[in-house]
Amino acid sequence: MAEKQQKTDGTRAPDGQKPGAAEKKKRVKYVLLALLGAAALVTATVFIVMHILGGEAPAMPPERPERPVGVSGTVVTMDNLDQIREEMAGPPEDASYNTVMSVEWTFERWNRPSRDAYVENSERNSRTVYFDVFLDGTDELIYSSPYLPVGSSIDNFALDTEVQAGAYTATVVYYLVDDDNEVITYLPVMIWLNILG
Repeated sequence: MAEKQQKTDGTRAPDGQKPGAAEKKKRVKYVLLALLGAAALVTATVFIVMHILGGEAPAMPPERPERPVGVSGTVVTMDNLDQIREEMAGPPEDASYNTVMSVEWTFERWNRPSRDAYVENSERNSRTVYFDVFLDGTDELIYSSPYLPVGSSIDNFALDTEVQAGAYTATVVYYLVDDDNEVITYLPVMIWLNILG
């Protein structure tokens, strides 16, 4: 029996496709795979860089349940925009807070009064404040002050929580309160603690 010969004059390949079509499909597949791989690599790189360099947002100070925090705000819409602009035209009441304090506090022991810790609520301020001291790295609350009216100060105080001997950084968080002792805003300030024994 005579075998049928297929015509291969350049117009059709033996499988019925144009010459080079299989190679072209392979190249397209390789290019698509390369593009997908590159996109995955770029996505992973961006994620890693954002995670490493972006860091974490500053942590809010831990809540203090015995002094509830009041929350208020205004939603600005087209209907109240002019009213909000008028209210904002004057100087803000609580635009700043002047800290008067020592930034290096030394304690013979954690439960003995410091010889150099000093905090004042300056006459230039308009709000009563209180402050908490948090040990950096652990966020442990180690001291809570009483309320300090404008013009008052506090010194010669001991810590509320045991802290082992050593040198530490800590954060003093000032809470500005309204007439009902509801927190309006807060301000963190870094200090250095030296616990000698």
